[in-house]
Amino acid sequence: MSSQSFNVDVCLFDLDGTLVNTIKASEAVWTDLCNEHGVNPQELFKHSHGVKTSEVLAEWFPMLDNTDDKAVKYLEESMGRDHLSSVFAVPGAIDLLKQLDIDTDTGKKFKDKKWAIVTSGSTYIAFGWFKSILSELEKPEVFVTAFDVKNGKPDPEGYSKARDELCKTWNFDVKTAKSVVFEDAPVGIQAGKAMGAITVGITSTYDKKVLFDAGADYVVRDLSQITIKKNTLTGGITLEVKDGSTNNGVTVEAKDKQC
Repeated sequence: MSSQSFNVDVCLFDLDGTLVNTIKASEAVWTDLCNEHGVNPQELFKHSHGVKTSEVLAEWFPMLDNTDDKAVKYLEESMGRDHLSSVFAVPGAIDLLKQLDIDTDTGKKFKDKKWAIVTSGSTYIAFGWFKSILSELEKPEVFVTAFDVKNGKPDPEGYSKARDELCKTWNFDVKTAKSVVFEDAPVGIQAGKAMGAITVGITSTYDKKVLFDAGADYVVRDLSQITIKKNTLTGGITLEVKDGSTNNGVTVEAKDKQC
């Protein structure tokens, strides 16, 4: 099996659609709201994935009172409460995050994590996944939600904030530190590219052409196609992409293989 590798210092992950597949749950909640207020859900879905819930509400449902984020809270809690049976971890996500916590030279667990989460969701839903779907994992110290940024994706504010915090933890030079962003949405890919990161798209929500058009460097079906080849206390992280596609048109395995 052929593959391609790249080196980074820190790894940044979107959450919904990247680590946790919430597509059915999210669309069910939004469809109910659309039907209630006469909004075409298919039109909304063209623009809503990867965008802050508060921004979607403001643009598509200005009639709703979102004072103190109460509408955000209702929608996101409904996703985890009423539609949990349709939510599952993206294949390979849990194993990859566990690998990132281990020094490949010593086999010992790092004191601090080299990875962070940057989500357009709020704490209402984001933190909850680590009590249910991702309960095997420790919630990362660096966890940027919609409440932590002024500007949502595709603005790079969230990813830049997470990178800077990880660099401070590990004493990396933020000007030279290399990052990779894992995303399922075009706005997230654009945010990653805007802050200078390598970007890996996951086709849980959009097909690979849409992700490549947004600027993805690699596109994979899921995170089982990403493995850690090296990850040490004093060195960087070497990641390997198997059976994926690159933005130069090269398919890592067979040309007719679809992500």
